[in-house]
Amino acid sequence: MVIPNIHPQSVQYIEMKKAFFAGAWSHHNAVVEIGEPHVSEEEGCAFLTKIQAEIQAFKAQIMREYGERN
Repeated sequence: MVIPNIHPQSVQYIEMKKAFFAGAWSHHNAVVEIGEPHVSEEEGCAFLTKIQAEIQAFKAQIMREYGERN
């Protein structure tokens, strides 16, 4: 995947790619872990709810910042 206006060999592109895949790897491992027998359904749901709230808060912050700039 190439991001428009960012050269694929630039430091910014390389660092963004690292950050994306680090997050994807972390989330994947967490989902695998909550599927293990030693994690209760309640604990798994609580974890996913916490992640959802964090993502929603981040999105809200980005939207506020976008609104302030435009």
